[in-house]
Amino acid sequence: QGLVASFQGRQHRGGKNSRNQQQLIIGPWLHGGSNKSNRIGEMVYPENAAFDVPTHMVRWFDHHLKGKDNGANRDANVRYYVMGAVGEPGAPGNVWRTADNFPPKATATPMYLQEDAGLSAARPTSRASSTSYVSDPHHPMEIPGRSFPGARDARDFEKQSEVRTFTTEPLPDPVEWTGRVHAELHVSSTATDTDFIVRISDVYPDGRSILIVDYPLRARYREGFDREVLMTPGKVHKVAFPVGWISQIFNKGHRIRVTVASTGSPLYEPNPQNGKPLTIEFPDDAQAATNTIYHEVLFESHIIA
Repeated sequence: QGLVASFQGRQHRGGKNSRNQQQLIIGPWLHGGSNKSNRIGEMVYPENAAFDVPTHMVRWFDHHLKGKDNGANRDANVRYYVMGAVGEPGAPGNVWRTADNFPPKATATPMYLQEDAGLSAARPTSRASSTSYVSDPHHPMEIPGRSFPGARDARDFEKQSEVRTFTTEPLPDPVEWTGRVHAELHVSSTATDTDFIVRISDVYPDGRSILIVDYPLRARYREGFDREVLMTPGKVHKVAFPVGWISQIFNKGHRIRVTVASTGSPLYEPNPQNGKPLTIEFPDDAQAATNTIYHEVLFESHIIA
């Protein structure tokens, strides 16, 4: 998220030597991973997914620092890789696109969480529908490692007892999401503070749930990181936040999945949920809570892509 924000700020609001001088390259790679390979996580993309960033950077700096007329300033402002299904001949996507700006213009589309773990473009019709689970910082759900585990099968996390998934029916046609995915959840908790982790996966016909993007929000910061506003236990609160940028074509026959949880350790440090000031040391009085997501007429929890 920081990379795109940096591009937007420098390209449009930077100094005179910064504005309109930026380039943005977004590939299918993982943070800190090799972008000279088309193997990302458990996925093997077409060979065009590889991009020699170091060579491109040298060319860029040769132009801007050494004054070489090598054409770097005439490249497209934005190049981004539209991910698609792998291992499926003829699947749409897995191509590079160019643009003057990012994100490209698109129509925002909401997808609503439904009862019975569904996800669809239809607005909920039930007047009383919700999904609950336990968030226990002493016994958190597990997301192994210390880095985002994208481009990998997320079912090991999804099948844990206090994790909830919402999944579309198999898609009758390919669906493209290019832009920033936002989550807008209507939730309550028995605690005054808790976390919400939202994940987006591409579910293949064989059942693999390939993680594309995720992001957590600590509820006390739901009104901004410049203030802390605790929840009222039992009251429904709106928790809205950006999950991340994405360019993905979900192929026909695939399903789109939204996963919601409140713990995922050790990747995400558990929230003590006691409402007290946060400290480096995990407190002895950390408490468990029951969290509830509402998907009904009055409280339409959804994501926007």
